[in-house]
Amino acid sequence: MGYEIKEENRDHAPLERGFLKFSLPVESFIDSQIVAGIVLLVSAIAAILMVNLGWQHSYEALSTLKLTISLGDWSISHSLHYWINDGLMVLFFFILGLEIKYECLVGALSDLKDAALVIVMALGGMVLPALIYSSIIWISDSSNAYQGWGVPMATDTAFAIGILTLLGAKAPRAAYIILTGLAIVDDMGAVAVIGLFYTEQIEVLSLLWAALTLLVLFFINILGIRKPIFYLMGGFFLWWFILQSGVHATTAGLLAAMMVPTRPYTNKVWFRRKMQHVIQEFKDVDSVDTPILENEKQHALAVKAEDIAKQSTAPILRWGYTLDKPVSLIILPLFAFLNAGVMLPTMIPEFKDTVVTLAIILALVLGKGIGISLFAWLGLKVGAVRLPNGMTFPHIIGIGFLAGVGFTMSLFISALAFEGQPALIEQAKLGILFGSLLAGIIGATILFLVSDD
Repeated sequence: MGYEIKEENRDHAPLERGFLKFSLPVESFIDSQIVAGIVLLVSAIAAILMVNLGWQHSYEALSTLKLTISLGDWSISHSLHYWINDGLMVLFFFILGLEIKYECLVGALSDLKDAALVIVMALGGMVLPALIYSSIIWISDSSNAYQGWGVPMATDTAFAIGILTLLGAKAPRAAYIILTGLAIVDDMGAVAVIGLFYTEQIEVLSLLWAALTLLVLFFINILGIRKPIFYLMGGFFLWWFILQSGVHATTAGLLAAMMVPTRPYTNKVWFRRKMQHVIQEFKDVDSVDTPILENEKQHALAVKAEDIAKQSTAPILRWGYTLDKPVSLIILPLFAFLNAGVMLPTMIPEFKDTVVTLAIILALVLGKGIGISLFAWLGLKVGAVRLPNGMTFPHIIGIGFLAGVGFTMSLFISALAFEGQPALIEQAKLGILFGSLLAGIIGATILFLVSDD
């Protein structure tokens, strides 16, 4: 969250003036809504180029690179791919959980009447893609690929919102709210699929320990404890027990997020009164000729103002903001790079070698676009839902196709669905890449044309 600081208000380091000409545009770009999608896209393209331009062995060596954590006689060793997918991606699911909780409490899903449209659209965006995928697999008699039905169910929020942002004024404000809510409900469904259908064996004792840890986090919350360290420690143990239980470890991130406090320490009245008092004290000891470094009283007051602001902001928002950039600009691009590397076919392959690819493309493009639009139309016809101001049904169709950009979550689910079947994983990657690209282009084109009309 950047703030514009005028030149006369800056206290420059010796070389800072020249450096700011370079750094300010970079900071502005990093703060923009489209940057996460761009970095993800660049990471995926880099992986595809590396695999297809003769560096496949180097790519695989990097992916399988062993990383070990040791503490005395205890140690744990896994590949870089594993640490990203089962470790760091927990933070992505944690942020996703914070977004879900926020939207349910005060956002697009907080009012049942407003949430009804989003929920109905999301149901269509999950049911029809799964049906289309399963039907194609059934018709082609590819029984070893049935478990991939969950792959086209999710929406990549960063990519989809990034595309919408590129449209600028062409996309109505309500479109952002609906697409964000839709993506969140889709991702809730995807997480449920991961937990329920892509778990092979359950270790009950570890699951009980995980439940106990979650209960401890719940009591920490209702006791009013807001120190991050308690939730960090609890989250780590929750991740560890869920990892040992056989349920996919990333669900720990979502569960831990549900326990994050939503109330600040203080109310707005206290914040306003305290800040006014600090500002007045700051003015009383102010000296234009003395920098803040030499004025200990002013420095102490500035630190106090920072602490007051921290006491008056909700942890659910503050922690999400703190993690947002590291996750979207480091963890997700690493995930995309290590999971998107796929060998592009040099010639048209046989049908049996493209069944999963075609099924995912059709499920992401037609399943999402038609499923979301159809369910929304039915909801409108029976009077169960209503369109927001400024939105028309063609906007819904465009959003439906945009929701077919499944990239990150689809790649994640495909790795679970086809574990131990590298040929099917490769097919799934191709389907996800081409399906997401096609869905994004169609959705953006529809919204562009509708806005022109």
